[in-house]
Amino acid sequence: MTSEAPATAGLVARIHTLIGSLSPAEARVAGLIAENPAGTSQHTIEELAQQASTSTATVVRTAKRLGYQGYPQLRLALAAQPTGQTRESSLAADVRDEDNPYTVLQKLTAFERDAIRATSELADPAVLDTVVGLLTGARRIDVYGIGASGLVAMDLSQKLQRIGLYCMAHTEHDAGMVSAVLLGSDDVAIGISHTGTTPGTLLPLRRARNSGATAVALTGASGSALAQDAEHTLLTAGRELGFRSAAMASRTSQLLIVDCLFVAVAQRTASARDALMKTHDAISSAGDRRQMRKEDQ
Repeated sequence: MTSEAPATAGLVARIHTLIGSLSPAEARVAGLIAENPAGTSQHTIEELAQQASTSTATVVRTAKRLGYQGYPQLRLALAAQPTGQTRESSLAADVRDEDNPYTVLQKLTAFERDAIRATSELADPAVLDTVVGLLTGARRIDVYGIGASGLVAMDLSQKLQRIGLYCMAHTEHDAGMVSAVLLGSDDVAIGISHTGTTPGTLLPLRRARNSGATAVALTGASGSALAQDAEHTLLTAGRELGFRSAAMASRTSQLLIVDCLFVAVAQRTASARDALMKTHDAISSAGDRRQMRKEDQ
């Protein structure tokens, strides 16, 4: 994607989605850019190459991997970064052993707020619109996720079921494979993995696509195997730092995309409001019956 420079907003977040697929030398260049975008914009290509202990050709390759025609275009984009985002202060401030609970809360609040903002900046409107359209018209939807991503898969499945869509979450490899092989061209399969390398998600999504289903990836790694196997990729932001596991880093961003998909699909589904009312009433009445039985005891 070099014919048209990408939007300046989300540049640092985009670097983090690509970092795992870059060469060591390219990663050093990208790391310097992410650490201080505005400061890097002041460097010539030779100065940046020297700081990264690499060649000017590597700097050019890195710029192209980020979606720019060359370093001059990247440098202009870096200079246009909002001054308030020149350093990832809250993301860089890891939780320390000596932090009290309130300090931990403040750091996590800032961390997750930045992750949400970065995920929003990474979003491709065209891809979002396409995926929403696919989900709205799907005969059946499979969602694959392992561990913490499995919880996100279950959340998406529960939400879509509430508005009458046939959606199943599979949080175990074998169950995912069995379901994937039965999908067809009218179906959609979604794989959720922060790293994009989890076999229990990657393999069912690959099998689903081979079965004819449309494959969608929800991942924080744009160059990952999961993203490469999918026809449409929804990117999320989030890094693991110290006490923060990858699950903590990605969960908030994944849930933001899940909520977006749910609301947008509900907007396009004529029966969604009626379905929500029916499911709400069913749960409410069941709760009332349980309370009555409890009072009778």
